Amino acid sequence: MGALSDRVGRRPVYLLGAAGIGVWAFALFRMLDSDDFGLTVLAITIGLLFHGAMYGPQAAFFAELFGTKARYTGVSVGAQLASLVAGAPAPLIAIALLGSFDEPRPGLVALYLVVCAAITLVAVSTYGETRTRDLAADHAVPAQRTGRSAERV
Repeated sequence: MGALSDRVGRRPVYLLGAAGIGVWAFALFRMLDSDDFGLTVLAITIGLLFHGAMYGPQAAFFAELFGTKARYTGVSVGAQLASLVAGAPAPLIAIALLGSFDEPRPGLVALYLVVCAAITLVAVSTYGETRTRDLAADHAVPAQRTGRSAERV
């Protein structure tokens, strides 16, 4: 998926993954509840393809959102806040929505995935495509000059 994002763009591949997860959520849980090993493997494999569509271009996409001076900080703060605010409570939210294991409600967990996918779609839709961004044009770090040392930034 990372290679595909090099050809068609980070944003479309990422959006494909988020939309796919949102659409796939309900089918995923139906297939997992089937008690059929083949359907379970297929459900997880398809879900991982959509996950890969987001994860593959993610590093390049996020890094390209920031200029050279703020890239490391921007990506790091964004990733850390996202894992704290959304990633850490996700399993607790899913278990709470699932309810008891005697009478589980996987439809609520699927709905939670749809809401998360919708938030992702809205957020990524507000960004421009980064694949064609010329990172060399960002002059935060001066080019090496022949016979001179580079300026400090």
